Amino acid sequence: TLPLFLRGALMTLGVSLLSMALAMAVGLALAVARVFGPAALRWPATAFIEGVRGTPLLVQLTLVYFGLPQLGLKLAPLTAGVLTLGLNYAAAEAENYRAGLASVPAGQHEAARVLGLTRWQTLRHVVFPQALRISLPPMTNDFIALLKDSSLVSLVTLTELTRTYLNLANSMRDHLGLGLVVAAIYLLLGLPFARLARTVEARLGQHLKGMPR
Repeated sequence: TLPLFLRGALMTLGVSLLSMALAMAVGLALAVARVFGPAALRWPATAFIEGVRGTPLLVQLTLVYFGLPQLGLKLAPLTAGVLTLGLNYAAAEAENYRAGLASVPAGQHEAARVLGLTRWQTLRHVVFPQALRISLPPMTNDFIALLKDSSLVSLVTLTELTRTYLNLANSMRDHLGLGLVVAAIYLLLGLPFARLARTVEARLGQHLKGMPR
């Protein structure tokens, strides 16, 4: 069973990485639209964030994979899983990035304008680097949560780690032993990223200790 579990673990990791990349890109766009955009962008971004955060991921996944074909749009299991996970976590990432953007003092925006920087140059060289330091630790924690939530894509017949476990447990009639094995694999997958989160938080803490209050 070990090769099957390893294959499922690789699929889980691939789905998680692709979903997180999508979540980061969409989340950043939503955060910028919500903080700096006009009302025509701000309100739809806010509605999307609140709507996604207020509904269960399992319901969203069911709607995308089983509901969209009723409208003539059928997605492959991998595409449906990555798209749903990515958009779901984009809402969480948007709030992380919004908090990071809001943490940059308004005086730095004014100083950038005095120096002749355009709006985009201010965001790129002044705001984004500082916001990233604030957003990086929760973003790493979100990836660990996404890694565990990726088990839900087994619903769309994608053979990742959880689907592999269910198939083997049903055929071998061993839900307890194999369940402990798959739980250990999830733990081993998440540990490096948990370690990364703690390292980033420690380094950011050292950086903030040297800042004047």
